[in-house]
Amino acid sequence: MRKAVFFLFMLIGFVGFNAKTMAQTDTIPDDFCISSEEYQLYQLINDYRKAFALPEVALSKSLCYVAITHARDLDANYHADSVCTMLSWSNKGAWKSICFPSEQSKKNNVRMKAKEIIGYPSEAYELTYWSNLKNTPRQILSFWRDNKASNEILLNKGTWKSNSWNAIGVGIENGYALVWFGKTVDFEVETKVCGTSLKVLNEAAPEYRATHVQTNQNKAPIYYITVGSYVNRQDAINAVKSYKQMGYPNAILVERDNKIRLAIDYFTNKKEADDALRKYAKKFKGSWILTI
Repeated sequence: MRKAVFFLFMLIGFVGFNAKTMAQTDTIPDDFCISSEEYQLYQLINDYRKAFALPEVALSKSLCYVAITHARDLDANYHADSVCTMLSWSNKGAWKSICFPSEQSKKNNVRMKAKEIIGYPSEAYELTYWSNLKNTPRQILSFWRDNKASNEILLNKGTWKSNSWNAIGVGIENGYALVWFGKTVDFEVETKVCGTSLKVLNEAAPEYRATHVQTNQNKAPIYYITVGSYVNRQDAINAVKSYKQMGYPNAILVERDNKIRLAIDYFTNKKEADDALRKYAKKFKGSWILTI
């Protein structure tokens, strides 16, 4: 006998967060990858969006990690007869457990799980799916597409018309399928596809943009807090390593217009960059914002 298919999604407003204030509980393993099935679902969602003249959404390694983590948590610990919905998280992991919607609060909000778990720099919104039958990525997308509420999220319609998705993560585990959407560009550059040599590049990521001269003018600008210029590239590389060791994890080499620069930090929000520059200028005299 076939069980009911469950479907839930977020209908809560977006609030931005500064990545530097985030307390994450985990890091992405070096061998992390997504399955070919998850990659196919990601491609199908973008193909569906392109059919409506909407831009592709960049694959987010961070949101994929959260999606897969949640899918595995649901598979291991969720019960269909629970009063909690599939947006809930168990008490079996390195995160705050939550039974949604009864335990939803400002301090423990399902929209903040990507921020809590891996440091994704904004709230994120989730589509969930489950069936006890083996369904293909195309069938999963069809289910979301045929539901008005989820379709509006996929196509930025209705309540979501004023939102622009800049990151997407996918996770599939034993009948569960999850998709996470975020408004903020993920800082992770690439996501590996398991069992292949394929690496899906996030061309909007600050590190990618910093090392590629040709940029898409439609991409949101990255604001680099620049503290120095170098003639020798190896000297710049060594300086980046030194700054990271001194407690500046976002230090990065920026190559642009045949110039080699070192940025101590970077932002996708101009106001956050301006505020950060005032802070960094007290320690790094002559620092400035380089926009790419």
